Amino acid sequence: MPRWGNRLAKAGILVAVLGVVGGTGYLAGTGGATPPVPMDPLPAADLSPKTITVGTGTIVSRLNVDAVVRADPPVPVKATRPGTVTAVHRRDGQLVGRGESLLSIKVPGKGKDKTVAVLAPVAGRVSGLAATVGQEITPAEPVAQLDQRRFQAVATIDAKEVYRLYNRPKEIKLAIDHGPEPFRCRLLAYGAGASGKPTAPQGQGGPQQPPAPGSGDGDGGGGGGENVEVTCRIPAHQRVFAGIRAKMAITTDRVDDAVVVPLSAVLGQASKGRVTVVGEDGSRQTRKVELGVNDGKQVEIVSGLKEGDKILDRAPDDAAFDVPPAPQGGPEEGPTS
Repeated sequence: MPRWGNRLAKAGILVAVLGVVGGTGYLAGTGGATPPVPMDPLPAADLSPKTITVGTGTIVSRLNVDAVVRADPPVPVKATRPGTVTAVHRRDGQLVGRGESLLSIKVPGKGKDKTVAVLAPVAGRVSGLAATVGQEITPAEPVAQLDQRRFQAVATIDAKEVYRLYNRPKEIKLAIDHGPEPFRCRLLAYGAGASGKPTAPQGQGGPQQPPAPGSGDGDGGGGGGENVEVTCRIPAHQRVFAGIRAKMAITTDRVDDAVVVPLSAVLGQASKGRVTVVGEDGSRQTRKVELGVNDGKQVEIVSGLKEGDKILDRAPDDAAFDVPPAPQGGPEEGPTS
């Protein structure tokens, strides 16, 4: 290429570079490279109490909690009297019905010995049966165990929800993770350490009752320190396994056409509380109310308010729990020795 051609090409490149630099500077100068600053400030949140009107509705107290499936512990089989084994009628792995004989033993009697049977206290599968003919046995040691293949679901209740279990649960439904559709689960026990106690055989006795909150038998304020639990019987036809997780829906109460207010408006959530009533002239007055069912968001007002009353949506403060501000500059130091 001729020398003048090289010079012309270099000049063209220089002109292009200057054009790009100049354009960038123009955009920066006119604000094209940065977004405009908004002129209006963002609105501040209004956290002041609002006046609301008391209404009515249906309120259902239902707890949804995590649960775990547990197998019933095996039932021991014991002789009622000491004696010598004369016959073994069953072996490990066999199913027996309630009242069927596992062993025959000879027990001493007045004048002559007699033979009695060692019976199964419940129906189940035999395990741990090691008795042999001629062996001496006593009521102190079990001769076998019976696995009933029965399961229960146990849920531990969070401390803040204990008051919602003051009344006996009316219905329990269980949903097994990755299992069958939700099904009803019959209440066995509820209260402090409920699942740790042996359950009565089906058809005998009723569910255990919980300690009254604050009685000292549970987490309500005594020294027991036990968890508050709900235990229910899983139906025999449901296929489950020990250790699998589940969700338990516990319904304790339902009230239709109840006077209801938000929980946030009430100081207290169980039995009694206080609200701030707003008068026609805008005046405010703290009023005591009697509380009923709550569903975690709303609470039933048994007495103290009626439909149409005006209240604040924020609970009144209790001066007894006001925390004084910390002193400025830190604590004063005493004289040094």
